[in-house]
Amino acid sequence: MTGPTTLPPTLEDACARWPQRVAITDQRQALTYEALRRRVGALAAAYTRLGVKPGDRVVCQLPTCPEFLVALFAAWACGAVHVGADKDLTGSELAWLVGHTDAAVVVFGPRPGATEPWEPVHAVRQAHPGAHVIAHGAAPNGTAHDSLERLLHAPERDSSLPSKAPFGADDPAVLFMTSGTTGRPKGVIETIPSLWAKMGFLAGMFCPGSEDVHLMYLPLSHAYGMKLAVLGLLTGGRVVMLDRFTPAETLRLITSEQATVLPGTPAHFRLVLDNLDPACHRVDSLRWALASAAPLPPALARDIYARLGADVLYTYGCSEGFLTLTADREEILRGSVGRRAFHGPEDTSPTGTLAILDPDNGSHLPAGEVGEIAFGASRPVRYWADPPVATDGWYHTGDLGRVDADGCLYVLGRLKDLVNRGGMNVAPGEVEAVLVRHPGVADGAVVATPDAVLGEAICAC
Repeated sequence: MTGPTTLPPTLEDACARWPQRVAITDQRQALTYEALRRRVGALAAAYTRLGVKPGDRVVCQLPTCPEFLVALFAAWACGAVHVGADKDLTGSELAWLVGHTDAAVVVFGPRPGATEPWEPVHAVRQAHPGAHVIAHGAAPNGTAHDSLERLLHAPERDSSLPSKAPFGADDPAVLFMTSGTTGRPKGVIETIPSLWAKMGFLAGMFCPGSEDVHLMYLPLSHAYGMKLAVLGLLTGGRVVMLDRFTPAETLRLITSEQATVLPGTPAHFRLVLDNLDPACHRVDSLRWALASAAPLPPALARDIYARLGADVLYTYGCSEGFLTLTADREEILRGSVGRRAFHGPEDTSPTGTLAILDPDNGSHLPAGEVGEIAFGASRPVRYWADPPVATDGWYHTGDLGRVDADGCLYVLGRLKDLVNRGGMNVAPGEVEAVLVRHPGVADGAVVATPDAVLGEAICAC
């Protein structure tokens, strides 16, 4: 492992270095870096013609596909703020997001299999007639202002990119939408320096390069998926996109494309392993399995090492930009996510420190005690049109965990999942970890059940 990696400052630098190398493929197309540059430039020029100015918001609701990344880089080329929208948002949810961010442009693609695939666009147009809608796919008459396909194939004269990203150090470049405590999403403000620093932190652990093939099915509207896809391009790799995860198609693509980097949640890896057939699938090309978004059981990690033959990078973090990770096999097999917390650049929040706090009074707990995971914050975390958090110097994750005597972090579940057994707080994850050590237990879950004497009792299933 190395320290944080210095990345090319813009997509233009990567395109200039590897113009004829294939950058992105999916089931429909293969784009070289030069073709990607032309499409980004064409869409950026279209945004400009539509009146998009630096600081304007561009909402993108597309599945995991090359056009999502084109829309992202085109927004940045204009100095606009990219807002990734989950592909499963309903019409009312998308309309709320467009209004909340006062978006100038909405790039929309229908969700495959939806009963009314274009209903979200109708909801946006009814609620926000001033927002310009660009449609990916064959939109019904009157649905959109313009066709994404037509804009992407504009003449070459419209396809230049700026040599530097037109952002100041503190200017918003991305809004990552994350669940809010009130039920409405909150838009985490991300800057270019902070985003590049986080990608460099990740790259320093698994060292992606121009020979890598990154299989990508994670939502690009989410922070982790977007960072990994952009990182693959900035380092000259090839990003193979799958718009919807299935274990069969994932294994087919690993085999046919000789994928070297496979990201996913523990659930993704479990399904891949359950469907892996050595007689049909070749997985020896894999270098890294990048696990995130949920606790990685040690038994599953052992299976990944043994059956995929890949190293594991285990990451724990949040859209607000705080994360810790490890690629140390011993730590991972103990169930730990390591001790390396991300330290952000100057004028960003993450300080590279973490603590376990008492859920009741906020005091710092010693090693071995279970409490709320909190990350040190040198400045408040900013949201779009919502109050900042971490104003007391700590970002409270709402997750349960503990640290051991070596400072390694163990993630045990959500704070709200604590079982209050007769006044004693019990973390379900702690009990589950003991259960699955038994050779006769494949998996286990612990929940609270009402008890007349204790208030809550522990129920294992």
